Amino acid sequence: MNAVDALRTLALLGILSVNIWFFAHPDMLTTGMRGNPDESAADQLVRFGASLIFEGKSYVLFSFLFGLSFVFAWARAFESGSSETRRSVRRFTALIVLGLLHGLFLFAGDILLAYGILGFLLLGMRRISTRAALLTAGVIYTLMVLVLVVLGMVTMALEDTMGQAMLTLGESQDAVAAYTGSVTQWFAFQVAAYPVALVSVLFVQGPLAFAAFLAGLVVGRARLVERIVAGEFSTRRLLSIGLPTLGVGLALSSIAALLTWGQPGRTDYEPGQGAQLLGTAVNLAAGPIQTFGYIVLLLVLFRSAEKLTVVLAPAGRMSLTNYLGQSLIMLVLFSGVGFGLGGQLSEVAVGGVVLGIWLTQLALSHLWFMRFQRGPVEMPFRTWSYRGT
Repeated sequence: MNAVDALRTLALLGILSVNIWFFAHPDMLTTGMRGNPDESAADQLVRFGASLIFEGKSYVLFSFLFGLSFVFAWARAFESGSSETRRSVRRFTALIVLGLLHGLFLFAGDILLAYGILGFLLLGMRRISTRAALLTAGVIYTLMVLVLVVLGMVTMALEDTMGQAMLTLGESQDAVAAYTGSVTQWFAFQVAAYPVALVSVLFVQGPLAFAAFLAGLVVGRARLVERIVAGEFSTRRLLSIGLPTLGVGLALSSIAALLTWGQPGRTDYEPGQGAQLLGTAVNLAAGPIQTFGYIVLLLVLFRSAEKLTVVLAPAGRMSLTNYLGQSLIMLVLFSGVGFGLGGQLSEVAVGGVVLGIWLTQLALSHLWFMRFQRGPVEMPFRTWSYRGT
């Protein structure tokens, strides 16, 4: 469905807008905290805007679409008389392998490994009732947000007596030097950073992604996306739901951005770990609310702007290729394997790189589908998944 693929394309833009900072500021991979203070008001506005619009929302959208696609895959298998269980097992196994390779050699913050592992859990819970699925998703999100809120508040209370536990400027520079150094230095950095990032991905992002899986599962069963695109719900009704929801999400995201980056345009704000953890918690609380608003409003837009949907859809049809491709491009740009630009570009320049990569992938996806039916990674991935079915 073009509308779903278009949503994936916009999710790719958001994921790129968040992940790129871990390449531009490699020390973030080991601390999970913000990079060095911004040098100009424009730089700070770029980081503030990325947090406000994308952080904590893009992977929720991508995870929601994963759960939605799970329903689509099962429906196709049922129609063809094939075993979707066997296909799912192969698909999730392949994601685990891809995730391990991606995390170790391209981006330590990889999410594919978590998707593969959690995919097996989703497979086992595929017959869960709608009520139980929504309740489970809500409990997961609430508990994760509460834990981070408490952790952030406790950290803030202890910072005055314990001092900052963040990396010093010198250690930050050491991380950049290792990431942008020789291939051997870079790989040593990757090996050291991967376990640290993996803990966060599996035990923070992972549960939240699974909650979004369940939401996608519920929406897929009810065929809500198809019904919205088909015009079953009036634009007025959808706007009355989507706009207030988006407003609440943006309000929470604004608080999170203020905690992490300070007032828009401010360059002298240096939050402690407690404020950043609290900002992360508020961002996570905003994530599903703001994402829901995005989805409703974008589907309204797509059904009235078919040309826009057609323009966006191809990149989403090969989202796995483009996700991995983003990491490869950023590795070449920022690490010692390539140009070694980590720690050198301004935030405004990094924002320009984001737009350049995304627009290039959008154009290349159109060119690719002029000759092929599936993306370059999707082809062998699908062949493996459908083998023996």
